[in-house]
Amino acid sequence: MLKNYIKIALKVLLRRKFFTFVSLFGISFTLLVLVVVVGMIDHLFSPAGPGTKLDRCLFAERIEVKGEKMEVSSYLSYYFLDRYVRTMKRPEAVSIHSRTSPTVSYVRNQKLEFELKYTDAAFWDIMEFSFIDGRPYDSAAVENADYVAVIDDRTKKQAFGNETAVGKYIETTDGNFRVVGVIPHEEISTEFTNADIYIPITTSRSHMNETRLFSSCRAAVLATSKSDFPLIESEFAGQIAQAHQDYAGEYDTIICNLGTQYNLLAKYFTGSQSDSSSILVLAGIIALMILFMLLPAINLVNINVSRIIERSSEIGIRKAFGASSLTLICQFVVENVVLTLMGGAIAYVLALVAFSVLNGSGMIPYGHLAPNIRVFIYSLALCLFFGIFSGVLPAYKMSRLHPVEALRGSEI
Repeated sequence: MLKNYIKIALKVLLRRKFFTFVSLFGISFTLLVLVVVVGMIDHLFSPAGPGTKLDRCLFAERIEVKGEKMEVSSYLSYYFLDRYVRTMKRPEAVSIHSRTSPTVSYVRNQKLEFELKYTDAAFWDIMEFSFIDGRPYDSAAVENADYVAVIDDRTKKQAFGNETAVGKYIETTDGNFRVVGVIPHEEISTEFTNADIYIPITTSRSHMNETRLFSSCRAAVLATSKSDFPLIESEFAGQIAQAHQDYAGEYDTIICNLGTQYNLLAKYFTGSQSDSSSILVLAGIIALMILFMLLPAINLVNINVSRIIERSSEIGIRKAFGASSLTLICQFVVENVVLTLMGGAIAYVLALVAFSVLNGSGMIPYGHLAPNIRVFIYSLALCLFFGIFSGVLPAYKMSRLHPVEALRGSEI
């Protein structure tokens, strides 16, 4: 029976080409835009995948200091992070790393521009990159300020072509570094971890000799579990209180906070890093997604009602030949399901094409865009719900009419 319903549904959809085109366009275009937008939001504002170490991290990014004659809002210094963050007892680990800075390398008389990041050894343990070749530099290399480097595969291709990079030197304006490892660029999922070349932070004289509280560094604070976040934040507040005492004669105010990836997202939109701001931002994103999904749902409802009224004569004839109400309702439900699934399949293929184009365009500075399957399935389920709901009720009312009334095209 189901096989016959599907055959009839396909024939009806092919016969009513304009209706089919309008419905498929509404479903597929909406799902396409939603999947692409959600993929970009994941890429930009979700540096951690669920279950990863980065997902158990709090981030220290900026500091505000105020004195009698000065006021500074900036990134943190290695000195501050090493003194007040790395000394904390509750975190499982603390990684201090710099923001990226430009560096230049000359290879085969060609000028290559790269982004350089200084890191410690804990950076590699927390970020959990897989290595295409070689390995990360360890704590001994950082302590000895060894001139070693980890590069991504794009940099490897530019600097060394198809040759093996590990063991060779990459000469930059910041020094001559021996490559010890190569990581895949597509695993660099966030601006926190983005760079072309990674080198030990101890090789930077500016970071090691800085004695101010502000410069260009950040910290990732790894908790044993997310339940430890409040305890770590409380300990960090005590560290800031100690900094107030240490700099009482120099600064009147020192403000620095730890935050999750969602806190940082909230700060990007609202300027506040509080939990309430994070909830507000996420609620706003969800509300916009639901509102966006209502557009094809309303379109489906209107088209289905019009379609069923238009086919009243067909319903009347089928009832006159003995078709039951259940048979007619099932037919319209199957038609809506087939239509929605076709639209979903088209949207998913188009999304893959869109992500492929974006990933290959160079517009994405780091990472690899991919569709969020969970959001796609939820969105498709919502379209199915509204498609079925909008078809069942009118079909039920029309199927209850007497064949003569249906043939007259009675309103439902």
